[in-house]
Amino acid sequence: MKTRFFPRLSKEGVKGWFRIKARFVLLIATAVCVIFILSLNLFSQEGNKIVVDKISVPVVTITDPQLIDFFMFEFFVAETLVTRLDIIDATGNGFGEDDLVKTYPSEAIYFPVPSDSAQKIMNSWQFKANFQIVTEHRQPEEFENAPNGIFAGILRGVNRNYSDQPMKILFERDDKGVTFEMWGYNPGALNYAPPPPAVPDSVVTYDLVRVFRADTLMKADTKLYDLIYVYKSVSDTVYFENGAKVE
Repeated sequence: MKTRFFPRLSKEGVKGWFRIKARFVLLIATAVCVIFILSLNLFSQEGNKIVVDKISVPVVTITDPQLIDFFMFEFFVAETLVTRLDIIDATGNGFGEDDLVKTYPSEAIYFPVPSDSAQKIMNSWQFKANFQIVTEHRQPEEFENAPNGIFAGILRGVNRNYSDQPMKILFERDDKGVTFEMWGYNPGALNYAPPPPAVPDSVVTYDLVRVFRADTLMKADTKLYDLIYVYKSVSDTVYFENGAKVE
């Protein structure tokens, strides 16, 4: 037989206990509501100070099994299956300490502490763009040659459809599809304008001149009408420099 250590309460005591419990629950609910309202106010204020942006950083992708095993040992990555290793230059000052390592297929993130041998290999990794343009504001026509023509086409489309200056663009294309992103721009400055009609490579001009002349011959007691139509063809000769090709 178990012994109860709680004293028996009278009906008035039970009612008082429930009143205390109800007040306690009400107090907790009020406190939760106050905290929730304050947190909403805090996040709304902080939301005005937060800017979500995107940066482009160099990334080295390793799929060779021997190199994967080497860097897993160097970075103390305790995983049994890694088929791909991404080393991300998060600091933007070259690959090394304080950067990020992402493994696949687990997609786990690690912070590398490379040894001298590993750092020597990582120092040889440098990203070089195949083609890059950094210029001041200029007219698109100044870039009309390949591969500048791609940049000129993008710049011409931006100038035609966007009346402000700030804008960031990402364009990627591979055998699976195309990715195009825009951010950091003023949506109110967007206004679609269709491109002008294309200018043909060659222009053919036909000139047609018609001359109407009427002569009247008068004879005694007789009227004869002679209507003469004159058609004249005019041709012109265009001379090209030596080596010019005409199709």
